[in-house]
Amino acid sequence: MSDTLTARSNDFAQSFNTAHGEAGLGRVSIAHILQRIQSDPNFLFSEEFRQGAGQCPFHSGKAEGAQAGAAPIPQDDADKVAVNSLLALLFNRLRDHIAAKLPFDADGRPMLPIPPRSPHGLDPADRAAMAAAEPDVFCSVLRDATCHLLDGLITGWAVDLVHEEEYFRSQGSGAISLEAAATFVLRSLLEHSPLYQRAGYDMLSITKTGSHTAIHICWAMVEAAPLLVPGRDAAFYDDLVHRSLKQIVPLSMASLGMLVHYMEESGIEPADGLAVHRLPKNQTAFVLDANGLIRLNADPIVTFAKPGERYYTGCPAFYTTNLIKLYLDIVAGLALDYGVYDRLQEG
Repeated sequence: MSDTLTARSNDFAQSFNTAHGEAGLGRVSIAHILQRIQSDPNFLFSEEFRQGAGQCPFHSGKAEGAQAGAAPIPQDDADKVAVNSLLALLFNRLRDHIAAKLPFDADGRPMLPIPPRSPHGLDPADRAAMAAAEPDVFCSVLRDATCHLLDGLITGWAVDLVHEEEYFRSQGSGAISLEAAATFVLRSLLEHSPLYQRAGYDMLSITKTGSHTAIHICWAMVEAAPLLVPGRDAAFYDDLVHRSLKQIVPLSMASLGMLVHYMEESGIEPADGLAVHRLPKNQTAFVLDANGLIRLNADPIVTFAKPGERYYTGCPAFYTTNLIKLYLDIVAGLALDYGVYDRLQEG
């Protein structure tokens, strides 16, 4: 099917931002917080950082989309700002770790692990078995394996950070790297935050959950390409997907609640909430703009805010240069390597 709309490509971002405001949510950019941490690492240890990071727009009761003279920031929202600032800082190391440690076989092809809980029992390295699998099974195994590949790399990143923190502690000199300090402060915040304790989140679980969502959306965009423009070759789709990334990035700027509701309403998120299912043909998230790029459809936006929630930052990966692009590069590379675009057009 082909679905081309003439609306401007930024209409989704504008509509999404407006819907957040209608839900009573104001966006707080953490870019300037990261700049302050870089210029003054001691700021990490201040009470000011823990209470909204001081220089945030809402420190004076104001934020993007929020009304002037608003009440002081709720503690849950302050915790989100601090935690997401620390994660965005540490995700620079995550990006570099993934790029350096991504495994390849002797032929230069990416090596995917066998998904441990997959009902299909397929090894992605068995190309013949993958080629013989039904397209839905084929897609499910690739999605599942990609998530587990990232999980392993994320664990290695976290272990390296903990070892770095322990190294500086063992020196007894009082010196510490910025990343080790951020790791220490992040762990302390997560352990003492009622918001994160209620959810049972730590640095690993937050990062892995976020990576699963990012991988899920990247695979969904890959799978949407042949739906929107049928009958083209893999090179066309690969180019289309990469050129369309900037149109999809506004999802990462959302509050978690609005993101989840959009994914559910548009068909990106399946009923069981698992990131292993192929994008359904009746999805409504992805459309073509007048320039032939994949963009997000504003129609499925659902206005939502959790009780007491007033501020949001968006995903920490949004503030980490090229991290979302790296996830798309991994997925798009696998799509080419495994012949995904041809498989998606079978039948």
